[in-house]
Amino acid sequence: MTVSSLFAAGSRIGEIQSHFRHNLATSHSSGSTRASFAETLAAAQVETSSPDTFAVAPLANPATTTTAVPIGILGTPIITRSGSVLTGATNYWRGLLPAAGQQWADQIECAATDAGIDPRLLAALVWQESGFDAAAVSPSGATGLAQLMPATAQGLGVDPEDAAQNLDGGARYLAWTIKEFGSIDLGLAAYNAGPGRVRQAGGIPNIAETRAYVPRVLDYYRQLGGVA
Repeated sequence: MTVSSLFAAGSRIGEIQSHFRHNLATSHSSGSTRASFAETLAAAQVETSSPDTFAVAPLANPATTTTAVPIGILGTPIITRSGSVLTGATNYWRGLLPAAGQQWADQIECAATDAGIDPRLLAALVWQESGFDAAAVSPSGATGLAQLMPATAQGLGVDPEDAAQNLDGGARYLAWTIKEFGSIDLGLAAYNAGPGRVRQAGGIPNIAETRAYVPRVLDYYRQLGGVA
């Protein structure tokens, strides 16, 4: 299984970018840069001594932006924090989200597109992880919409209690696990159980929670129109 193709910019990109230039500029913190998916992969260092350990080497300029990019109503062009242009045709999946998820659709769209993954897949993961509850905290200490563990959030350079940063970290982590293991199902398994356990098992580990988690996320993904 591979990640669905993302979005093509329209023929009026120049005009759209010019129109939104001011809003886009004000959504970035002064002097900061946003880590790209490629930079994250290049900086990633996964510890193999412990099945549960995941660490990403600090980036030279970690993302500090927490302000959501101003975007229009459904059907109008959207410019993500990285400057990618999305069109209304790509946003039909938003209406398939539960009510709790629709308020986070904009942030999910931006975080996923910047990380290079399908927004519907990130939405499916958040649906399963927290039910779109930004204040969710698991008994093990996983926090927020994407349920980031403290060590993972620290390695990704994000504040897990900030909803936008939590989604950003979750998107980048999921993008990394999919790239590392070569498929969506193994990437999801690594997200849930840890990369070390997936390596040790040579596939989805024989952990009841993980074996239930992967098909649930994939089912949500299909409900949102994804192909897995």
